[in-house]
Amino acid sequence: MSHTQFKLTYADRPVGRIALLTMDNGEDHTKPNVFGEEALGSLAEALDELEQHTDLKGLLLTGKQFIFAVGADLKSFNGVNAELAHAAGRRGHDVFSRLQALPFTTVAAINGACMGGGLEIALHCDARTISTGAQVAAFPEVFLSIFPAWGGTQLAPRVVGAKDAVETIVINALNNNKVMSPKEAFERGYADRFIESASFLDDSLAFLERLIAGEEEVVRDVDPTDGLEEALANGRAMADGKTNGATRAPYVALDLIEFAARGGDLEEGRKREQEGLAELLPARQAQASVYAFDLVQSRVRKQPWKPDAQPRKVQKAAIIGAGLMGAQLGALHLQRLEVPLVMKDIDEGVLERCREHIEGELDKRVQKGRMLEGKARFLKGLVTYTTSYDDVADADWVMEAVLERMDLKQAIFADLEKVLDHDTVIATNTSSLSVTEMASGLAHPERVVGFHFFNPVAVLPLVEVIKPEGVSDEAMATAYVIAKKLRKSAVQCADAPAFIVNRLLIRFNAAATDALRKGNGFKEIDTAIKQLGLPMGPFELFGLVGLKVAYHTAETLAAAFPDRYHVDENFRLMGESGLPGIYDWAAGGEVHPQVGDAVVIEEGATPLTAEQIQRAALEAVADEARRMLDEGIVADARDIDTAMILGAGWPFFNGGICRYLDQTGLSKELFGRPFVTADDGARHVPA
Repeated sequence: MSHTQFKLTYADRPVGRIALLTMDNGEDHTKPNVFGEEALGSLAEALDELEQHTDLKGLLLTGKQFIFAVGADLKSFNGVNAELAHAAGRRGHDVFSRLQALPFTTVAAINGACMGGGLEIALHCDARTISTGAQVAAFPEVFLSIFPAWGGTQLAPRVVGAKDAVETIVINALNNNKVMSPKEAFERGYADRFIESASFLDDSLAFLERLIAGEEEVVRDVDPTDGLEEALANGRAMADGKTNGATRAPYVALDLIEFAARGGDLEEGRKREQEGLAELLPARQAQASVYAFDLVQSRVRKQPWKPDAQPRKVQKAAIIGAGLMGAQLGALHLQRLEVPLVMKDIDEGVLERCREHIEGELDKRVQKGRMLEGKARFLKGLVTYTTSYDDVADADWVMEAVLERMDLKQAIFADLEKVLDHDTVIATNTSSLSVTEMASGLAHPERVVGFHFFNPVAVLPLVEVIKPEGVSDEAMATAYVIAKKLRKSAVQCADAPAFIVNRLLIRFNAAATDALRKGNGFKEIDTAIKQLGLPMGPFELFGLVGLKVAYHTAETLAAAFPDRYHVDENFRLMGESGLPGIYDWAAGGEVHPQVGDAVVIEEGATPLTAEQIQRAALEAVADEARRMLDEGIVADARDIDTAMILGAGWPFFNGGICRYLDQTGLSKELFGRPFVTADDGARHVPA
C-alpha cells in the first residue's frame, strides 16, 4: 500500500490566501489513509512549508474521497520495544503540536471515515466540520489494548468534556469497538458544524473564511470536570466487567483523561501519553491485539480456504426448520441475499412464530431508519411459509436447522433430494454431528456442506464451514460466497466432532466441572476463569448456549474421544435439569438450588486455587488445539484463533487461544514449539 502523503495546494480568496492540505495515499476508498513514519514525515515537510509563509490566513485539512484518516499503521506496531514505542509517540506529538501552533485559523474538514489518529489530528485544528457522509468516527485504541496517544486523551476532555471523552475513548472501545455516526460525533462536540455531503468541501471552506473574517465564531461551553467522577467510575466499572483487569489499557486511558480534565499541563500530558505508550504497545496484550486485528479484518475476509471453482448462483434459498434458530437464519438470509426465501416446517404454529420474528426484524430496521418501509414490504413478500417440500423444489441453496438428531437430519436430506436439482447445495447448521454421515445416504452427497452459525445469529460473526469427505469444490465455493453475502466470517474445518469452537470450549470448560468435584463453587470457578481476561466464565457460558445443548455436545465428544472427554455426574445433572442455566438471574444471580444442592464432591477433596483451575483449563485446551493441528482438522493455528475470537468472544488482547499460549510460553513448555509460525498453513489448502 502507498504511503499517505500530505499534499498542499493554495487558493487566493476574498479573505486572503488559504492552504488546502489533503491526506491521500493514492489508493481508492477501500484502502484508507493511515499514519506511518513516512506519513508523519510528509506532514512535517508540509508544515515546514506552511511555517515559512507569512501571507496565509487559514488552512483546511481534509482527506481523499470518502476517507479522512483511520489512524496509525498497525503493521508498524509488530514487535516494537519500549524505546521505539516512546519515539513513535513523541514523533506524532511533535508534528501534531506544530499543526496546532500554526499562527492562522485551521479547520479540519472530516469528509469520510475518521478514526484513531485521524480524529486526533482533527482535534489539533482550531475547528472541525463533519460530513453527513463521513460514515464513522471513533477512538478504537483501547480495543487494541493501547490508547489514543497522539494527544487524544489530552485534547478530547478539553474539547468535548470528560463524560464524552470517557465514553468515546474507553466505554465505546470496550463495547465491541462501538463507533460514532457523523451526527453523534457532531452532537458530542467532536465537530463544530454538521454539513451535507453534496456541498461539504465548499461549505467547509466557506466556514473557514467566515472564521477568518470574524463573521462567525466557534463557541464551546465545556467544563472538562463536569461529571468527571461519575464518568471515571463508569469507565472503571466497564473495564472491570469487560477485561477483569487483564489489560491495563483502559485504566491508563482513564488516568490520562482525568489528568487533562483536571487542568493538567498539555505538554506534561503529552509526555505521559508517550510513557504510557512505551509501557503498553510492547506488552503482550497490545501485540496480541494487532495479531487478532489482522486475523479478523484482513486474513479471514480473503477466505484463504475457498476453492477456485464456480459457485452456484443463488436465486432462491430455503431454510428447513423454522424454530428459534431457523427463524434467525431466515431473517439473516432474507435481509442479506434479498432473494425469494422458503421457510419450511411441519408445524403451522412454528411457522407463524417464524413469520412474526422475520417480519418483526424488518419492522425494527424501519423504525431505526435503517430500511425504507417499501423495501421491508418487498422483502416480506419474498418469503413463503410452508409445510410442503414442493415449495423448496427450485431452491439453489437449502439449509437445515432442525434438532441435533442424526436420524432426523438424514430423513430431511432424503426428502430434499427427491425434489431438488442434483447440484443444489444443501447446508447443515449442525453444531457437532458428522456431516459426512449425514449425507451418506444421498445419491449426490458431494453437494452437502456444514455451515455452523453461533447464537445469536445476528450478533456473532463466525460461521464454521465444514468440509466433509468428497464434497465438491462448487459446493464449498458456494458456501463461501453465501457467507460473504451474509456478512459473516467463514473459517474452514474438517468434518470432525464439534468442529472448532465447541470442541475447544468443551475441553476447556471440562476443567471447570472437574473443579466442582474438588469442592470449588460455581461462582468461584467462573471468577478464576474470567481472570484470564475472558468475557464470561464456563457456567455463565452454559446459560448462554443452553445447558441441554452444551450437554449434548459433550456427549458427542465423549463418544468420539473417550480418552479425554467425559460427561461426569455433575455435568449430567446440569444437562438433564431442564433449567435455562446454572444461575437464577431472577433471584439475583444465585445458583439454582436444584443444581447447587446436588453437586457431587469427591470424598476428601481439597478445593483448587484459582491458578490451578486456570492451569488445568489451559493445559486441556492446549492439548486439544495441538491435536486439531496435528490431525489436520484446521489448516493453521490462525484458524483456531480466528474462530475463538469471532465465535466464542475471546478478547483481542489474548489473540485467541494459540497466540496466548505462545506468548505465555505454555505451548513451548508443553510441546517444545509454538502454535503460530511464520508460515500460514491456510495458504497451502488444496483448491
